[in-house]
Amino acid sequence: MKKTAPAPKPKPPGRPTGGGALSKRLIAEAALAHIDESGLGAFSMREIAAKLGVYPATVHWHVSTREALLAEVAATVMAEVTPPTELLWQEWIAELFRRCRATVRRHPNVAQLLGAQLVSNGSLQTELVEGVLEALTEAGFEGQSLLEAYNCVIAAMLGFLTMEFSPLPADNTQAWAEELRERVHTIRPLDHPVLARNLPLLANNAFIVRWDNGTTVPLDSSFERHIQITVDGLEAFARRVKGSRQ
Repeated sequence: MKKTAPAPKPKPPGRPTGGGALSKRLIAEAALAHIDESGLGAFSMREIAAKLGVYPATVHWHVSTREALLAEVAATVMAEVTPPTELLWQEWIAELFRRCRATVRRHPNVAQLLGAQLVSNGSLQTELVEGVLEALTEAGFEGQSLLEAYNCVIAAMLGFLTMEFSPLPADNTQAWAEELRERVHTIRPLDHPVLARNLPLLANNAFIVRWDNGTTVPLDSSFERHIQITVDGLEAFARRVKGSRQ
C-alpha cells in the first residue's frame, strides 16, 4: 500500500515569513517617502508593502493599522521639531514654528496629515507638548489660561502650514491654476474696490487668492509676521491674565 505524505504542521502564530530585517521605523520611512512622491491620497498599507517587497501581512505585523502607520509617519516628521530648552519662552515659540515649517517644507504632502487629520495625534509627541507647556508656564499661564494659550499655539503653528502647503488638485492641475488665475485677475473694481486695489500685492501671495502652494510660492514674510503676531498676542494675553490675578 502506498504511504501518504504526512500533513504539514501548522505554522505557529507570530511574525510572518519574509521581511526579517524590517522594523517599524523602516516602514514609517518608506511610508513617508511614498507620501512625498505620490501624496497622502495615494497612501495604503498595500502600496507600502509593495514598495518594501513584502506581503501586507508583514507590514501589519509591525504596524497594526493604516491609522497607526500614519501616526508613525507624523512622529517621524515631527521628531526634530522641538527646540532646545535654553531659550526665552518667546524665542522658544518662534523657533518651534520655524522648525515645524522647515520640516513640512521638506515633506509638504504631510501638512494635511499634521494639521487636518486627528489620526496624527496617535503619535502623541509628548516632548513637543511638554515643551510648549513649559514655555507658556514661563510666560505666566496656568489653569484655564494655560489650556487656551496652548491650543492657540498649536493651531497657529499647524493652521498656517496646513493652508500654505494645501495640495493642488490631482487632476488637470494646470488648467485649474489657469482658470483661477484668470478669475482673480478679472475681479471688478466696482464690485470689490479694496480687493481690486490691492490685487497686485495679493495675487498668488495671499490665502484664497492664490493658485500655487508653498512648495513653489512660499509665504516667507507672512510666516515671520505670523510668528511675531502670535508671540505678541501671547504676551498681551499673559499681561491680561496677570492683571486679573491682582
